[in-house]
Amino acid sequence: MGITPWEAAAAAEDVPTLGTAARRAFARFMSTIERLKERVDSGAPVAEVLEETLRETGYLDALEAERTIEAQGRIENLGELVQVAREYDAQPSTGEAAGVAEFLQQISLIADADTLRDDEGLVTLMTLHNAKGLEFPIVFMIGCEDGVFPHSRALDEGSLEEERRLAYVGITRAMRDLYITYARRRNVFGDQSFGVRSRFIDEIPRELTDQPDRNAVGAGRPAGLGRVASWGTAAAASAEALGEPAGGGAVFRVGDDVVHAAFGDGVVTGVEPGGIVVVNFASEGRERKLMADYAPIRRR
Repeated sequence: MGITPWEAAAAAEDVPTLGTAARRAFARFMSTIERLKERVDSGAPVAEVLEETLRETGYLDALEAERTIEAQGRIENLGELVQVAREYDAQPSTGEAAGVAEFLQQISLIADADTLRDDEGLVTLMTLHNAKGLEFPIVFMIGCEDGVFPHSRALDEGSLEEERRLAYVGITRAMRDLYITYARRRNVFGDQSFGVRSRFIDEIPRELTDQPDRNAVGAGRPAGLGRVASWGTAAAASAEALGEPAGGGAVFRVGDDVVHAAFGDGVVTGVEPGGIVVVNFASEGRERKLMADYAPIRRR
């Protein structure tokens, strides 16, 4: 017809080949875009425009309805984008050009850094999903703690295999050196949290690591022991092979009275493979899972 897609969408009612449902969809779409365009033209703050866009288009609702780890990651990324826009809005105006257009230009300049060559000494920060299909001489996988990776939602909803597959993706991105790290203590929303290292670490065959003192599956595995696919059995098999009690150095038993440097007095209510001790702390009235080798706990 010799017109732009925008003009075609605006004239959808006049296109005889479109069905009724398609015309209504175009009308809703154009109505939303027109409202957002008015907000941009009026000089509204970029963060407000972004929030209205996410809300008016229903994109956030659609992501939340998916209830998947990938969707949750996208929601968090969008929240970070809005936060960056707020920081942009708080900066002194650089002139009449300040607004969505200038903000997008700045974002584009930042994104251009991703196209630079790897041999220029730069670090590329990305998610595991975005790393698919890429390789790097040196790879750092950070935050490998239960509840972070694998994600707490994956543990609650039984989608652990998807997280395990992502761990494999991350591990195999490394061409030469791979570093896997986890935090023994983490500050989450102002609250100190003592984490447990990711079960995925304990599933790596010990002979493939350079830390022989770690309880990782694979070291002298007893004859006849098949592939260890779970975290609990991996740690137990390692301990058996090493002639150690499951749990490494510190040994606690159910009923032990213990003291924690931050949480105070507690009672051991459970002991799990891999050196995990479950403690009910009187000060909190709830149980916490701690890594016995690293958490600051001792018997009374």
